[in-house]
Amino acid sequence: MFKSFRLIERNMRRNLRRTVLTGLTIALATFIYTVLVSVPASMDRIVKDASTTLRLVVNSRTAPWEDLPARYCDDIRKMPGSAECVAVTGWIATWRDVSDPIFAAGCGPELPNVFPDYELSQEHAAAIARNRRAAVAGEVLMKKEGWKVGQQITLHGTDAPRMDLTFVLIGKIKTKHYPNTFIFRRDYLMEARKEHGLGNEDIAWNLFVRANRTEDLAPLAQAIDAHFRNSDYETRTITESDALAAGLSALGNIRAIVVALCAVVVLTVLLIATNSTAMTVRDRISEVAIMRALGFSRTSVAALLFGECGAIGFAGGLVGAAIALWAFSAGVTLGAALGGNGALWVTPGQAAGALIVAVAVSLLSGLVPIFEALRIPPAMAFRKVV
Repeated sequence: MFKSFRLIERNMRRNLRRTVLTGLTIALATFIYTVLVSVPASMDRIVKDASTTLRLVVNSRTAPWEDLPARYCDDIRKMPGSAECVAVTGWIATWRDVSDPIFAAGCGPELPNVFPDYELSQEHAAAIARNRRAAVAGEVLMKKEGWKVGQQITLHGTDAPRMDLTFVLIGKIKTKHYPNTFIFRRDYLMEARKEHGLGNEDIAWNLFVRANRTEDLAPLAQAIDAHFRNSDYETRTITESDALAAGLSALGNIRAIVVALCAVVVLTVLLIATNSTAMTVRDRISEVAIMRALGFSRTSVAALLFGECGAIGFAGGLVGAAIALWAFSAGVTLGAALGGNGALWVTPGQAAGALIVAVAVSLLSGLVPIFEALRIPPAMAFRKVV
């Protein structure tokens, strides 16, 4: 067995340029494949994680994008099964330029009780209470922008009049649900809106409600909608996971697009690898004939040739999958496409799956040229080119 490995390794070095180029092609394709398959997996992860948060999202029944009075939280807190309620008002802003959008959200002081997964400490809460410009940001967003705790940040509003608000970053959000959001005090946003002539209404884009138990989610959602029925602002209450799933579905059939792109990548690599394998076998046709004449079985010769294909595929796939895992294991923001919802992560399982696909494609590329070479009688092989 060891001698076979040595022979495969020596054969791979005989035309080192071809081997390296083929391996790099497989590495690039594996990298792309790994990232592509991680997109729907990351979306599924966002929705799955949100199903365990005990949170409800209260929107306007007329249209999700219309506002609700923040005072609704006062009534919701008194309802059976309600642990806490916080009003959230979004603010679409940019940092350095228009190509660098930031999903910022002004939240009430009840935020830590509704979002305990944010892991905001008592020190963070005290700092936010003392300084109205205090803000926290998701880990993925901080990594993307290169922000540090303690840094002063000025964001620029995108809607007229274009407000500029300055913040002091006091901490990071560690949750996987909203890792690219920017959270700050809601009263700071309301005061700035008033100063810029945008009205004095205590509006909220939506309300987040945390239930006491899983069993309270459905009854509490029904109670909220029933309480505000026939009011000026009727509500539609759904679970956080349903809200995220609806938001992600608005992007279109991402899964079908990803599957189509993955198929294109695999087919392209298969054709390139098949061409490379055909040239390799054509160069070795006389050696195959000699080995057959010396008594090597078709199985032994095929094992050597397939071993070379598999080794190139494994090396290239390992490089591509490892780079994808290194670059995206900590998460990367998907930009304005998802707002503050989730990010793209590559897991070790996805990288391992991509490596298996790379090896399988490499082995598959050798089927036709290798079996064609083995089919030729040794006496004829010296005069025939595959």
